[in-house]
This record gives sequence, C-alpha cells and structure tokens, in this order.
Amino acid sequence: MASSDSISTSPLAMQAHNVIKHLDEVVGTVEAQSWMLRSNELLGGITPVSAIKERRVDDVLKAMRAVAMEKGLFEEPFLPPSPK
Repeated sequence: MASSDSISTSPLAMQAHNVIKHLDEVVGTVEAQSWMLRSNELLGGITPVSAIKERRVDDVLKAMRAVAMEKGLFEEPFLPPSPK
C-alpha cells in the first residue's frame, strides 16, 4: 500500500502527468520533468511535485503559466486548461 503522501496514487498522479504533458509542449520533456523536481519561488520554495501532494494544483498551474509567459507563449494549446 502506498503512503498517504505518495504521488503515485490517483488522482494526484494524473494531475502531475497533466502538468508535465502541458509543460512538455513549452520546454520539452527533460526540462518539464526537471521543473517538476526543482524548488519554485512561486510555490513558496517547494517543488511542483510537493505542491501537488499538498493538493495545490491551482498554484502549480499558475507557476506553469509563468513558465509559458517567460517563453513568450500566451495562448492555447501552450497554457493548460484553467482549474474547474
């Protein structure tokens, strides 16, 4: 059985996958995966993976939009859908 903070359980795994999938379109696969594991100022210094574990997906999406904006990409399909 997975631990309570494991990202390998659904729906957290699906949320992480969706973030990587959208970010991959902006920066490429390697950078997208690396971004998920690096501390992020917009997330209070924690990694996007940790923020997803804390169920802060909205904050991760905002941080991802900032990456897209830095790359000069402001429209779909480069920005993920807004959280519901």
